Amino acid sequence: KVVSREVLLEEIWGIDCEVTTRTVDQHVVRLRQKIEDDPSRPFFLQTAHGAGYRFVCSPADL
Repeated sequence: KVVSREVLLEEIWGIDCEVTTRTVDQHVVRLRQKIEDDPSRPFFLQTAHGAGYRFVCSPADL
């Protein structure tokens, strides 16, 4: 399931937040650095261009 940047902003920072969708992008970069073997070629936290992000994980990956 793809989650838009706007939904992430509302769910994480709240409706009346002062941050922008760029803030979401920067946090995604940091998350990828922590969870991906190669952050430049993400497997778990993928970008759905023009739509948002999707988290891909199976029980075997945990």
